[in-house]
Amino acid sequence: MKKGLFFLIAGLMSFCSIIFATSAVDVPVTYKTSIIGGGIIGALESYYAYKDAQENGEKLCITVYEKDHFFGASNTAYNIVPSLTIDEILSVVPRGSALVEKLAILFNKPGGIRVDDVSGVNDSESAIKFKEAVAIYGSDKNHADRTLALLMLGKKSMDLWQQLYDEGDEELKAILEASNFNPCREPRNDSEKLLHDGYRIDLIYDIPDAQTRALAMKADYEKLGYKNCTLLSPDEVMAIDPYLTGFCYEHSELTANSHRIWKSDSIALWRPGGCIDTRAFLPKFYAYLQKVMGQYIDSENQIHDCFQIQFGKEVSGVEFHANADKLHIIGLKFIDGTSQMDENAEIETCYIFCPGESIGTLHHLGFNEPVYAGFGGASLFMTIPLSPDQIARYKDFSHCMEVHNEGIVLAWQARFKENAIFIGVAGTKAFYGDKQPNADEAFAKNRNLVQLNMVNHVLPQFISLACGYDTKGKTLNAEDLSFLEESGVAYRWVGRRAVAYDGFPTIGALYHNNCKVSNARCTTHLGSGGVSFGPGAVFISRNSDHNINDAFIEKVLMYSDSRRIAE
Repeated sequence: MKKGLFFLIAGLMSFCSIIFATSAVDVPVTYKTSIIGGGIIGALESYYAYKDAQENGEKLCITVYEKDHFFGASNTAYNIVPSLTIDEILSVVPRGSALVEKLAILFNKPGGIRVDDVSGVNDSESAIKFKEAVAIYGSDKNHADRTLALLMLGKKSMDLWQQLYDEGDEELKAILEASNFNPCREPRNDSEKLLHDGYRIDLIYDIPDAQTRALAMKADYEKLGYKNCTLLSPDEVMAIDPYLTGFCYEHSELTANSHRIWKSDSIALWRPGGCIDTRAFLPKFYAYLQKVMGQYIDSENQIHDCFQIQFGKEVSGVEFHANADKLHIIGLKFIDGTSQMDENAEIETCYIFCPGESIGTLHHLGFNEPVYAGFGGASLFMTIPLSPDQIARYKDFSHCMEVHNEGIVLAWQARFKENAIFIGVAGTKAFYGDKQPNADEAFAKNRNLVQLNMVNHVLPQFISLACGYDTKGKTLNAEDLSFLEESGVAYRWVGRRAVAYDGFPTIGALYHNNCKVSNARCTTHLGSGGVSFGPGAVFISRNSDHNINDAFIEKVLMYSDSRRIAE
């Protein structure tokens, strides 16, 4: 009897699980979205679309088309160590006459961004148009207002990053924590200054009158409502982060009462800022989306994932259809000869273009696009193995910051990770026009060596471990960098940031021959702010077709219009 009852209960449970599984997928798809670009913006566009569908009780199907064959091949967000700040997007395009001045100076000189060893960088048609547009933009009377709008967009994005964590389920929270997510927000501990609580230490050194620069940064943050910004003394820095003790000693001097004060070319700023490890985050976030979005059954009774990313699918063309009512996209063509068409589909697809570092994509696919260019940027990653004694000593090491030197700002993450010290830095730019930089060119080699020496200047204890000798106070050379690469400690990368002539993102409606495309929009041209500004840019883009009476959204959409020209 008991045995029979057991099999009856087991059978009922099995039957119920089948019914539940079928009902979970046997829900008609309400709408479909195709996203072109599998970077951070494509991921965030997917997430917010999923959240909206979930709240509205709708079934959504998303396909992301990514030109690379795997994460990290050329994806900029994956290959940098992003700060989360309100102003990171401002760091790429020199304005007006400043661009002309900086292009006259080689990239390895203070303030220089010129590259001479790559053919066509400075004299291609797109490079010439870009320089002309930037020169015109330099006299634009709305320049200051654009900058303020960007800072406000940065603040909105920082709030959304925090909201992503606060409202996420336990799995998403765990993904963010495993990805070294540090928020940029007001501290929640009012009694003392602590790392990893919305604020961080930024270092400025070897810059004349460093305090003036720090105070200008502080004023920007306070203008946006951050109330805890302050300059830190060397003693305060060492108390908050003892690993910076050596740096503080080198760049300060003792007063008569034995307190330390900074030398005139150095300062530390306590400012709102965080970070995220996108190498860890992006693959996990895409896998999370596939899991939580579930599956659906098509008209032929086949089960499919509601979310998928297809690698190796570079879009080579767009099929348009126009009738009396609207101009819309009916399909995509791919460089591999395949296509995706939905002309006769029961559900029209929405197309979102997020091409990231692929400059000129909108133009090449037949859309209006503001004048654009690419700026090369180098990254350096180091994983330094530790002995058991060293593991015990450094297991609590973790900080993020920006380090400012003359003409250089490095985004910086350094922490104990998997029984090793991980240090990642990215920053320094050079004008690359429409060319793609590579790691064997002079720019990448030189900038990676500069980055290594800056890390050694701040954290020589770890570079000494990596090199096998005491590197404190020494200038490392190309042989040192090659040794670290060959030993598997260092990894060098160089890529591109795509920007419009005014440094503003391109967000919202797309136009073909100045005619609005009814079922497409874009979120692109974020330069160095792709990760920091991602949530805010996606928020604005998703509201571009809604009649929202919001002055801030309307202003950002005006400045980010894909039809804009310098005048």
